[in-house]
Amino acid sequence: MDANAILVTGGSGRLGRALGRLGCSAPGRELLDITNQVSIAQAIREARPVLVINAAAYTNVDGAEAEADRAHEINATGAGLIAEVCAEEDIPLIHISTDMVFSEGDPGQPVTEQAKPAPNSVYGQSKLDGELAVRAAGGRHSIARVSWLFSGEGENFITKILAVAAQRDHLRLVDDEYGRPTHVDALAAHLLKLSDLMVANENVPPLLHLGPPDPVSRYGWAREIFDVSDEYGGPAPEMTPVPGSTFPTPAERARGLVLDVTLADGLLGPMPEWQPMSASVVRNFLGTA
Repeated sequence: MDANAILVTGGSGRLGRALGRLGCSAPGRELLDITNQVSIAQAIREARPVLVINAAAYTNVDGAEAEADRAHEINATGAGLIAEVCAEEDIPLIHISTDMVFSEGDPGQPVTEQAKPAPNSVYGQSKLDGELAVRAAGGRHSIARVSWLFSGEGENFITKILAVAAQRDHLRLVDDEYGRPTHVDALAAHLLKLSDLMVANENVPPLLHLGPPDPVSRYGWAREIFDVSDEYGGPAPEMTPVPGSTFPTPAERARGLVLDVTLADGLLGPMPEWQPMSASVVRNFLGTA
């Protein structure tokens, strides 16, 4: 399938840009505003896509606690609007969601798609409401939950922690928050595989958990980052693992939560390991790539 036949919302975001690099049509919000049904309908009429990927989202987890209405407008109402138009036009939809629809877990027992969501933040609730709106629209869809997206562009966990480490000899890192660090390029490639199956009318589950092998804690990911940094002459501070409660935040974070990606791996094949992609971002940040 020609990737240009796929229309992506949120084209100016990290994932949207990654999908655009693969050839998808990924306009910015000025051309496709998912909170405006007229804008959605016009964009779909002009693009005539065979599939839509909704990558538009309000992603400021802590900011959502103070901007609940805005988070809900984009993540829930907007998701429902795009899903309704897709259902009316009989266009399959892939909707991007998050692991934060859950509030807790056990890293030794990853959470499957059958688990009942229970968000503990405004952001998580807005994303869950978006999932429900997509389902209620009644069109053919697949909701893809992901976690810990990163890229070589802009700020992310890697760049932030390296910048802090350049100023400090010792860091405390949270060791009870888990995830699957997911490079947006790897996720974008996986989403195109999923798109091919949906356009071919294959039996695609309406809900999938996507991510690479080897889930890790924030502390564990930081160790990986600083091992690479040290190898290339960058900062490598001493680290102490601490519980997430050490650093109160406006939005609560899930403790011990890992998404089970078994179903997606069987359908699409495993996603590439995150460690080489994380190392590449470290080297780029240090200017040694």
